[in-house]
Amino acid sequence: MELPQEQRILFLGDSITENGTYIRDLEAFWLKYLPEHHMEWIGLGVSSETAAGTSEQAHPFPRPCVHERLSRALAETRPDWVFVCYGMNDGIYHPLSDERFVAYQRGIEKLMNAIFEAGAQPILMTPPPFEASSANGRLLPLGMPDYSFEAAYARYDEVLAHYADWILDYGREQGLKTVDIRRPLLAYIQTERERNPEFRYGDGIHPESPGHAVIAHTILSRVFHLEWEKMPQWLEGDQPFVRQVTERREVLKAAWREHVGHTNPNKMEALPLEKALQEARHRLPAIHAAAEREGGSREEVSSQWQGFVRIDYVWEGRQCLVVQPTQAAPGNPWIWRTEFFGEFADADVELLNQGWHVAYMRLSHQYGTPAAALQMEQFRTDVVRRFDLDHQPMLVGLSRGGLYALRYAELYPQHTRALYLDAPVVDIVSWPGGYGQGQGSPEEWQDCLAVYDIDTSAGADEKAIRCSAEHVTAELLDRVEVLTQADIPLLLIAGGADEVVPFTENGQRLESRYLQAGGHVDTIIKPECGHHPHGLEDPEPIVRFAFASLKMRR
Repeated sequence: MELPQEQRILFLGDSITENGTYIRDLEAFWLKYLPEHHMEWIGLGVSSETAAGTSEQAHPFPRPCVHERLSRALAETRPDWVFVCYGMNDGIYHPLSDERFVAYQRGIEKLMNAIFEAGAQPILMTPPPFEASSANGRLLPLGMPDYSFEAAYARYDEVLAHYADWILDYGREQGLKTVDIRRPLLAYIQTERERNPEFRYGDGIHPESPGHAVIAHTILSRVFHLEWEKMPQWLEGDQPFVRQVTERREVLKAAWREHVGHTNPNKMEALPLEKALQEARHRLPAIHAAAEREGGSREEVSSQWQGFVRIDYVWEGRQCLVVQPTQAAPGNPWIWRTEFFGEFADADVELLNQGWHVAYMRLSHQYGTPAAALQMEQFRTDVVRRFDLDHQPMLVGLSRGGLYALRYAELYPQHTRALYLDAPVVDIVSWPGGYGQGQGSPEEWQDCLAVYDIDTSAGADEKAIRCSAEHVTAELLDRVEVLTQADIPLLLIAGGADEVVPFTENGQRLESRYLQAGGHVDTIIKPECGHHPHGLEDPEPIVRFAFASLKMRR
């Protein structure tokens, strides 16, 4: 997808959204790396709020319900997108109840309808986890009569899991964009506890700033398709840029919260909204200046990789890198890793030894769409100019990276020297669909369908979905003649026992079409090998293919 140039984004939720550190992280990311994009991030979280209208007698005050303020919030903010994150309070920290669960469902459905009626696009977030071992209050077992805000059901996370599963199912049925923050947060908790058994996840309900970073990271990936290994380190620091972004956000958060109004008796000290908006505008030049002083939008960093100079930088909000050889070969040739940089890298290292550059842009979870290929071409143009490289790289596509490389080469054959594809995905029905001999990947299948705009709503049956996916693969294979007419050679390596991306459903189909069209194909099958390891124990055939391609095309 193309990144929005201008967008008003509203966040509705409970105390986690009221805290809003994850919103701060998103805004800081955009201000630092994509300053030309005019994004307005409006946090309207209210502590203790629900979508269901539920509350418990022991709570200090009746819990606010978003529907009391929803029409005002939508009218005042006029959003393009609305993120919705409820559930933590809706189950009121009690065991699962059909009555409360139905109230939650109806509350979310009512929210979606109101957002659509306001002309905005809703984005549903799952409730985050309840981490019992970090909880500050008492934990009560099933059967106790006095569950309350300060004495929660010990297995309350099972309730939230039930709510989260419904959110994901409901989103799929209605064709809504959903963001599962629950599983990434659970994975984060597990990782941290393995590192430190004494780790605490905030107070069990409210994550601290690293947990908010996980939420922001997930939104960047699932909504904007901006893939980062993790959120930038500077978000945890106290440098002027992030400090000024935080201060500005606090001014706006309080002003919006109190301007729209709510029934929570705890009010914030806030400027009148117009004055707060004016103050926020006045702060922006200093924030942009601080961003430039602290690395700017490219934020270049040099390090060592396998004994070579590695340059990491940010381009258009995406992580990129170039590894430079000690002595460049004539013409500055380079290989372009389309995915999984650093994995099974024997051939990369040997080519670096012989004067080739290696480049990579993180562009995961876009599954070779034409829009992703356009972003790849923009990256190629930039990296060729910036590092004075040959205008035709050899693309290296491992696994799903093969899909990226193939799509790019078919759309930009004039800028493709050669293709080395290793256990490549060619047919999305095979992987991630899993409709053939392979295992498939259900979560990634849903992602893939979404980026290709294949309808998966309640009215779309499985046959129609598969037919649309088959059309994507057919179109990809039908364009193979573009590659052969451009004399682009293909090196195909695969495992004969691959049960993840079966060769017969993927690489072999590509090989057959390539040969039928009169193309040049070198195929190496490793009979007993599965999907891993990629590459060859001796990378010499890969290196030989790369150098041979220098003589075939310019």
